[in-house]
Amino acid sequence: TKMLACGTRILGVKEYICDKPECPHVRYVTNSCGSRACPSCGKKATDLWIATQLNRLPDCDWVHLVFTLPDTQWPVFESNRWLLNDVCRLAVENLLYAARKRGQEPGIFCAIHTYGRRLNWHPHVHVSVTCGGLNKHGQWKKLSFLKDAIRSRWMW
Repeated sequence: TKMLACGTRILGVKEYICDKPECPHVRYVTNSCGSRACPSCGKKATDLWIATQLNRLPDCDWVHLVFTLPDTQWPVFESNRWLLNDVCRLAVENLLYAARKRGQEPGIFCAIHTYGRRLNWHPHVHVSVTCGGLNKHGQWKKLSFLKDAIRSRWMW
């Protein structure tokens, strides 16, 4: 694959020559693969993505939550992957319910992960939610989520 050849002459080389005629310096730079799976290129792409997201998101404290599914239900989602979108929606609705009961609208984003650390099938949702939200007057108010309340609504 291209990733294995990343940074080698196999993917080509660019030649950079100094603009000054009297300067003998020439620099050769190998091409990269651009793959997200590549340790070098993927890191650069991830760093760029993070910087872009940070510019879009409110500058406030965030909390990271993980919503998991019972392993007895994993086969259902493996056979019907389209259902995973509903899992993400349900996790967000759970948090919105808790926040709206307090009269606030938080910022939320989530990502569905289908594999665990050991690369086994393990569907779960990562959710980042602001530690505050806007009230009906547009004012920012601190918000803390009670894990037990969220957990009891999430449990299947």
